[in-house]
Amino acid sequence: MLVYRVDKQKYVSSLLKGIPGEKSDFRWNTKGNPIIYASTTRSLALNEKTGNMSKPFYGLSPSYVLVTIKLPNLDYKKITPEDLPDDWDEIGGYHTETQKIGNDFIASDELALIVPSTIVKGEFNVLINPNKVKDFDVTISVEEISERLKDLQ
Repeated sequence: MLVYRVDKQKYVSSLLKGIPGEKSDFRWNTKGNPIIYASTTRSLALNEKTGNMSKPFYGLSPSYVLVTIKLPNLDYKKITPEDLPDDWDEIGGYHTETQKIGNDFIASDELALIVPSTIVKGEFNVLINPNKVKDFDVTISVEEISERLKDLQ
């Protein structure tokens, strides 16, 4: 299974450690719980990155790259919007239920969990458990982002 993430080149070497999750609360984890967020498509990864950046958005910094993460083809659990409370995706805050799901996932033996996107309804992101990456054949590769998407000024 291939999943994608847009990140700064300087963070690629530590990507599989899930460091941002240790430092901050996010939709699917609370601070102190390392986690890796990825998307099922390149375009969703770009939408997720730009949809969560400061406004106004004039393009990505040239320091960003598209990372492909190759996960083993396993049967991963999938959470759908119907599995969640009505207000799970509100703007401006994170729901305790989604954070509990993510924290429980991080504590599990599972490598990945498929969850709904809040940016593009009907599409899905993939949470990766950095505590389990070493137990599986997980690889990453990097490609440049099209100059059309970059802020070159």
